[in-house]
Amino acid sequence: MQVRPDEISSKAKLLALLLGFFLTATSLPTNAQTYRAGQYVEPAFEGWRPNPDGTFNMMFGYMNENWEEEPDVPVGEENFFAPGEADRGQPTHFLPRRNRFTFEVTVPSDWGDRELVWTLKVNGVERKAYATLRQDYLVDNMVIASETGSLGAGTSSPESRANVPPVITIQGDSVRIARVGEPVNLTTHIWDDGLPEPRRERGYYC
Repeated sequence: MQVRPDEISSKAKLLALLLGFFLTATSLPTNAQTYRAGQYVEPAFEGWRPNPDGTFNMMFGYMNENWEEEPDVPVGEENFFAPGEADRGQPTHFLPRRNRFTFEVTVPSDWGDRELVWTLKVNGVERKAYATLRQDYLVDNMVIASETGSLGAGTSSPESRANVPPVITIQGDSVRIARVGEPVNLTTHIWDDGLPEPRRERGYYC
C-alpha cells in the first residue's frame, strides 16, 4: 500500500498537536489538586436580628476554600473577636466549603453603629468579617431558611413565616470530665413548634 507524502505530513502534524496538548495538560495543576488543602478560611457576617430583651444577635458563618482539609484553629491570636472578649463561641474546627449561620454573638442594646470584627488566620492567610447593625443586614427566619436551602426561591406562607427553629438543650452539668477512650453520656431536650406540619408520617430510627 502506498501512502502519499501529504497524508504523512497531515498525520505527523496531528500527532504533534495531540502530544503537545497532552504535555501541557499534564504539567498544569488541576483545581481539585490546587484547592484540596492549603487554602484559607473566609469568615462571614451573615446578618443580625433583634432579641425580645432589646439585645441583638449577630450571625456568622465561614467559607473554607479547601475541598478536603478541615483546619483546627484554637481561640487566640489567629481566631478572635474584637472589641471585647476574644472568645465569642466561634468554631475552632472548620468543615470544608460554605457553612452558613454556624453561630451567633449577642451584643447589648446600646451597641449602636460599632463594628464587631472576627479575625481568622488559616494557612498563613488572615481574613476578617465585619459585623454591624446596619438595617440592610437585618434577617429573619425566612431569610435564614432561604439561604440554607430549606425554602425554594420565592417560597412564602403564613405558616413558614411563623416557623421558628428547634431548640436543643443539654441537661445536667455544663462541664464534663472524661478520660481518653471513655464514653460520655449526654441527655438532651429537643423542642419544636411543629411547623411546618409534616406532609407524611415519618419513621424514627435509633
